[in-house]
Amino acid sequence: MIASLPMYWRADTAQGWRGFWLAVQQAAPDLALPDLTPPDDLPTDWYDHWQRPDLALSMTCGLPFRSRLKGRVRYVTTPDFGVTEQPGYYRSVIVMRPGERPQGARRLAFNAPDSQSGWAAACAFTNQTDGLRITGLVETGSHAASMAAVATGRADLAALDAVTWRLLQRDDPHAGQVSAVAHTAPTPGLPLITARDHDPAPLIAALGAALATLSDDDRRQLGGLRGFAQLDPAPYYAQPLPPPPDA
Repeated sequence: MIASLPMYWRADTAQGWRGFWLAVQQAAPDLALPDLTPPDDLPTDWYDHWQRPDLALSMTCGLPFRSRLKGRVRYVTTPDFGVTEQPGYYRSVIVMRPGERPQGARRLAFNAPDSQSGWAAACAFTNQTDGLRITGLVETGSHAASMAAVATGRADLAALDAVTWRLLQRDDPHAGQVSAVAHTAPTPGLPLITARDHDPAPLIAALGAALATLSDDDRRQLGGLRGFAQLDPAPYYAQPLPPPPDA
């Protein structure tokens, strides 16, 4: 089996995620859960990892979950980071250089075309914001790189996952060179998934038991993890698919 929790894994959070996962393993000894595989050790194409028949648990993004992974994996639960009033939901923070507003012709930095928070949310925000026109795209590979592109003038705005924004504000020098100017509409947060033929119930119980062992400092280190929300997958599937960047 293999397991990963890659989406909020950074140098300053890796130890925290490993500690949390150890508590999950201890809460469910009968599952014989493997140790976490760090993101750098995953296949270049994470879809190969997410669709493995021996996947114990992983964290994916809402856009892949409702597109390429639909019907190929089993939903387990959704971490709740207290980003919105609705448990299990999150949103993106629109960042620009200080003093600028999301109006007129702007260049958008985005992490990846299959990112709900960086691409799909940015597309929806653009469509809903009068006077904003995206006239150039800069694909960066990560939210941190998108923020840096805005800070250094390669792009004018970016949509950053709100939990990632929290983490970047701790120690990324570019965070002090941009301002949060708006938020996107809430959508279901990053789902935890397992292989399609696995029973999610023991995992849900183990995750809840492990969370109860974490201190407030532990939870802050992970980005503010508050709990887990059992969402119906239907709201994920109901979100519109964004156009490809080259459309």
